[in-house]
Amino acid sequence: MSNTAVRYLTMLRMVPRFPKSITTTELAERLDDHGFTVTMRSIQRDLEKLSIDFPLLVDEDTRPFRWSFQRDATMDIIPAIDLPAALTFELAKAYLSPMLPPRALSHLKPHFDEAHRTLLREKNPLGQWPNRVRVINRGLGGKRPDIDADVLETVTEALLREYQCQLTYQARNWPEPEVIRVHPFGLIFRDPNVYLIGTIEGREGIRQLVLHRASAGELVEEPVERPDDFDLDLYIYSGAMGMLKSKKPVFLELRCDKPALNHLIEAPLGFDQITREIDDQTFEITVTVGDTQDLRWWLTAQAVHCDILGPEWLRDEIETTLQKGLNRTRQSPSQES
Repeated sequence: MSNTAVRYLTMLRMVPRFPKSITTTELAERLDDHGFTVTMRSIQRDLEKLSIDFPLLVDEDTRPFRWSFQRDATMDIIPAIDLPAALTFELAKAYLSPMLPPRALSHLKPHFDEAHRTLLREKNPLGQWPNRVRVINRGLGGKRPDIDADVLETVTEALLREYQCQLTYQARNWPEPEVIRVHPFGLIFRDPNVYLIGTIEGREGIRQLVLHRASAGELVEEPVERPDDFDLDLYIYSGAMGMLKSKKPVFLELRCDKPALNHLIEAPLGFDQITREIDDQTFEITVTVGDTQDLRWWLTAQAVHCDILGPEWLRDEIETTLQKGLNRTRQSPSQES
């Protein structure tokens, strides 16, 4: 392949999809980083030539000109999507569609469309995949709160570029929305909410900002100040996402019924879980978990299927909760049929 052809392909890969764009000056700098020394005038001529065969857009109202691919441009530039990649995109579509706002998904639509065409080509049986796959989340399946698409784009760009961002945010216990400067550390998708983990400038501690409570967002091109020892996985495993009751972990001992809780053998509650078979109907586990409200909810829900062997204070707490629930149920007025 000629050097010019390689340069064309390299340049096309640098052009973003509308509404994002790139100037000829920025293209010249990036091409130079890839070993192609080209003048801006040459780049302009190249793009005008390529726009005959590729869905390129140019904004001529700015100097230098800004270029982008059409919003709905198909991704048919080499390499073509193969069957495994197409199937992966179909799975991603099935899982992400309920989670992300429509405009955020629109950025992926050309990839989804090309993947679907690949599966349909030559009557491939995998083309029926969308009709045979569904994603169901555990729980009651309530409607997810709507997230402002501009806020999501701002936050994701800030995370990728390691910049700060400014959000108009309404916390549950704030009397009115506030404009806050955020140092973002990571995003956590915890059904049904999306959480931005980070710090708020001028306030102490790592915060969990629920994205649907932000009504506006703006990128601040200043570097994030992040603790050197912060790790998103360790933050999650500390129990911080489960409404922490205390920072002291709980050494949990359970005797569990099969098959109701057999999934705990396949999906341990923690890294240090030890499982011991008792008989065909029973097994015991010991594991260190976070002292969270989620732990209490789960133990309450599974009370009919497991015994809390330890700690004793937690068993007493769950017993008290169950007794209060039973008393309330018995006192509730019954409806005459």
